[in-house]
Amino acid sequence: MNENRYPKCHIYSQDSWHDEAYIIGNKKGLEKLRDAINLTLEKGNTKNDFWPKDLEGYDVLIACVEDEVLDDLALPYSPEFYDRLDDEKEAYTVLKKPYYALKD
Repeated sequence: MNENRYPKCHIYSQDSWHDEAYIIGNKKGLEKLRDAINLTLEKGNTKNDFWPKDLEGYDVLIACVEDEVLDDLALPYSPEFYDRLDDEKEAYTVLKKPYYALKD
């Protein structure tokens, strides 16, 4: 199996306030992430497949929303550090179909 053909991308979230978040990938993975963001800005919600180093594929869903929508969402911190407020919505609520995908 040629692992170089996979768009590999590791996305590490921040655990708590002021922590760093990381996006680390091979060239193909970072170019695909860039292209997926550009497609989201052009057409709307996107859903594209990526792979971590163990090649267990996963989807990255991306949405571009207005500030008012973003302000209603739960913060992206680990539940260990942040308890979601009752009036905050889960992030997946803005990821409505249709999803656009890049053509391989």
